[in-house]
Amino acid sequence: MRPWSWLFLVAAVVCLVERAEGQMGSGLVSADAARSIGLERMWFTHLSLDRSRGRVAGVHLHVSSTDVRTVFEVSHGGNRYLFSQHDRNAFGEELGVEGARQRAQERAAELQAEQQAAGKKDVSPPVVKTHVIPAMTLYATSERGSVHAIDAETGRTRWTTSVGNPNYPTTAPAANDKLVGVCNGSTLYILNALDGSPVWSHVCAGAPGAGPALSQELVFVPMFGGQVETLYLDNPRRTATIFKSFGRATVQPVVSFNSVAWPTDEGRLYVGLGHTPGMRYRVEAKDAIDAAPAFLRPDKLFATSRDGYLYCIDERRGSVLWRFTTGEPISHSPVALGNQVYAITEAGNMFAVDVATGSELWTATGVRAFLAGNEKRIYLLTLRGNLLAMDAGSGSRLGEIPAPQIDLPFLNTKSDRVFLITRRGLVQCLRESDAVFPLLHYWEQAQETPKLKKGPVKKAGETENATPEAAPPPATDPFSAPPGGSAPAGGAAPPAADPFGPAP
Repeated sequence: MRPWSWLFLVAAVVCLVERAEGQMGSGLVSADAARSIGLERMWFTHLSLDRSRGRVAGVHLHVSSTDVRTVFEVSHGGNRYLFSQHDRNAFGEELGVEGARQRAQERAAELQAEQQAAGKKDVSPPVVKTHVIPAMTLYATSERGSVHAIDAETGRTRWTTSVGNPNYPTTAPAANDKLVGVCNGSTLYILNALDGSPVWSHVCAGAPGAGPALSQELVFVPMFGGQVETLYLDNPRRTATIFKSFGRATVQPVVSFNSVAWPTDEGRLYVGLGHTPGMRYRVEAKDAIDAAPAFLRPDKLFATSRDGYLYCIDERRGSVLWRFTTGEPISHSPVALGNQVYAITEAGNMFAVDVATGSELWTATGVRAFLAGNEKRIYLLTLRGNLLAMDAGSGSRLGEIPAPQIDLPFLNTKSDRVFLITRRGLVQCLRESDAVFPLLHYWEQAQETPKLKKGPVKKAGETENATPEAAPPPATDPFSAPPGGSAPAGGAAPPAADPFGPAP
């Protein structure tokens, strides 16, 4: 080989190594690596954070039940033609659903005519499919109080704002179709989901132990002291109720179509009504519950605890349908997809369990966190920091690529998109190569859009109970002491101290 050939070869190798190191250093998963496990990168972005002091505090994915778009897909001969209701005609007007459907049918007829003219009788006729795609927004908060709204399908930043005092702790956000909630210090801030403008704020009854949760009518704020303060979104001056829990409420509540659920470090799982103030029941475990529960349609609720058990509960009645023991502490939320539910122990062992019977299907080792998936494939973060693709039916490993900088594993139980997020604000979204449209879990389109009354904007620190009508009711204890137990020594626990309130 000639000398110049050697030089060319060395230069090419150096370029490849530098490129690989650059991608690893930036935290981005390369396109080639993603393709090796059947994925492709849709987009990536970087949140605007204070690099020296700010880190991502929490992330929340909201799938709208009212803001949807309809797309008609015409498939023929390996080609795909898309017609959206937001496409425009020659006059600049949106086609609408019927206009898009008509264009799709016309295109299908044209393709059929071309096929007949060419004399191709063995080719399948064009197929028209309808896709209803909801708006999906990824909300992220920073430790300095900034709130970011990102389009989860394109990566475009919709808006950015700041709340509260940057020196106070900021919780993970929550959202419904119209509003976004986040706590900074001991103040709850409600923002407009369209532009991030403030709607109202409220000084909580205690120190928030985790981020709030929003249904379409209520907001739930868990407290370190065990209380969960519930407010009406359209009338924040009137506290709906304050529920008392045994233990500390340090996990963000989870809202389903009908219920809201939150755990405590005393091993209690509380389930209340999601749209009106009221409790359903309480379930007791033998040890602390450190992770959020998971709902599965139509009527199942799953929870894990540090006693190593995975619980399957009837969402409406509260009866425990079955228990599965792993023999190891669990601090990872259960994940229910289709006919299987997954539990990941602190030792890195993942168990796939049959939803109907509670029997073990298969196990896998070296798993740190569940990221996303569907009924065929699931995507995990390993203890070594790799992104792992796994067959959901058998538990066999399909491929593994490095993802060493992903220090904020984000559990996406609402769609099949894989979000890789770092504490420094790098966000990248991956999808399966043939999954042009998102596969949604636990979602349904709303039939009627609820109308919320818009009250005056109130500033942080403003007294919420200025009139007798605004006085909050006393804390509601939906359950007395545990069966066979007694009240804590000294009677009921005093209200949680507010570390961010004025000095006495």
